[in-house]
Amino acid sequence: MNKVLRDLLSRKTFIFSVVVIIFFAAIALLAPVLTSYNNPYLVSQQFIAAPYAVPSWATIFPQYHNLPPNVKVTLSPSGTSGVTPINSSVVKVEVPAGGEVNLTYAIRWNWSSPYNVLLSFTLITPSTSDFNVNLYMNNINFMELSPLPIPPAVSVTPGKANYVTFSSQTINPSNSPYVNSLPFQDQPLASLEFPKAVLPKPGIYYLVVSFQNTGNSPESFLVSNPHYSSLGYAYGRLGTDNNGASVFSEFVYGARFDLFLALVASALIIGIGLIIGLVAGYVGGFTDLTLNALTDFFLLIPGLPLLIVLISIFDLTGVIVNVNKAILILLIISFLSWPGTAKIIRGQTLSLRSRPFVEASRALGEGRLRILFRHIVPNLMGILFAQLAYDVPGVILAESGLDFLGLGIIGFPTWGNMLGFATNDLSFANGFAWWWVLPPGIGIILLSTAFYYFGTAMLDVLSPYKLRGE
Repeated sequence: MNKVLRDLLSRKTFIFSVVVIIFFAAIALLAPVLTSYNNPYLVSQQFIAAPYAVPSWATIFPQYHNLPPNVKVTLSPSGTSGVTPINSSVVKVEVPAGGEVNLTYAIRWNWSSPYNVLLSFTLITPSTSDFNVNLYMNNINFMELSPLPIPPAVSVTPGKANYVTFSSQTINPSNSPYVNSLPFQDQPLASLEFPKAVLPKPGIYYLVVSFQNTGNSPESFLVSNPHYSSLGYAYGRLGTDNNGASVFSEFVYGARFDLFLALVASALIIGIGLIIGLVAGYVGGFTDLTLNALTDFFLLIPGLPLLIVLISIFDLTGVIVNVNKAILILLIISFLSWPGTAKIIRGQTLSLRSRPFVEASRALGEGRLRILFRHIVPNLMGILFAQLAYDVPGVILAESGLDFLGLGIIGFPTWGNMLGFATNDLSFANGFAWWWVLPPGIGIILLSTAFYYFGTAMLDVLSPYKLRGE
């Protein structure tokens, strides 16, 4: 064992393969710890940042330098006459009869325009209907609050606590004076243009809440400090996809799924190939002829085209409705991929069964099963390890190919469907979303290469000693 271990550790390719495999295995196992989004394809886990947001670290590059991150702040009022602080988060605004008082909040903005603008605060109004409250940002009247909600005014209840929310994504001519003032042909694009209009570039901007008293007696308002938030164009370790979902979450859970599927499928492939290869090689005769013919038949079948056809048929006939699609893909890949392993095992078994130590065991009266599992199988371990390592990237590539074509898994992340969705959305406008395309592509290449080197090292180191009976 020490000789085998020393030989393995002397190979740089083996060390590289182990490091890469351990890295991806750790990512897969620690996925729930690394990210709180376990399925970014769910609507509830999307739009955590702007669509096509670049990774946060990419802002070191000049073209991304001014992209805003996610911003969440509570605004504090500037000094204004007629305003009395009630506590740290609520102020009272006294408005004389027929007068107007403006409450101003400064916003220091350090980036280019955000994806959206969200504002919320609590407003307690007088019990009368003689008032209006208007909201301005960068001198744009974007919201009007009134007890008489004639569009584009938004209704508030007099004398009650009103929770006021504004979202640039839901503005329209009926709820925003800004949109209502635009030419008709520009109104459909108002939700996209509003953030650019109110926060166009770095600088200090002001949110102004204007209280208007149209009655004949003084009135007072209570207003809480507004909460401002916006989704940025720079987010996390790997940015976001076209739905504003975390690409990093997709990547780690894609690694988790692909590794699990590949290891289970490869174990099934090895198991089927080992049984058929052992029986055919050791029993011989008609059994060998029959099993070898069956293996040759499956070898002649084009694997990937048949896999695509079978998945399509099962999809169209509704079989997948009653069977988990991932399990179905696993079983079909395993069923179509065992012949190569069976051929190799059969050939080695034919060689081993005529070795002196096997003949001696047979002469001593040992049964077939004892000879197979005590003498034959241990001498096949190098080949089995190698085949397992070779099958894992094969399964990953087959499953990723299905997902890339849209025939495989689409309900949760895999590296294949990440590549498929990303390539469908690549364009100059989103910078070709390199942060979305490269991670799964590099992951597939690295993991496939690592398993290949691992299998090659195990085959080179284990097989020569085992085949000599050492």
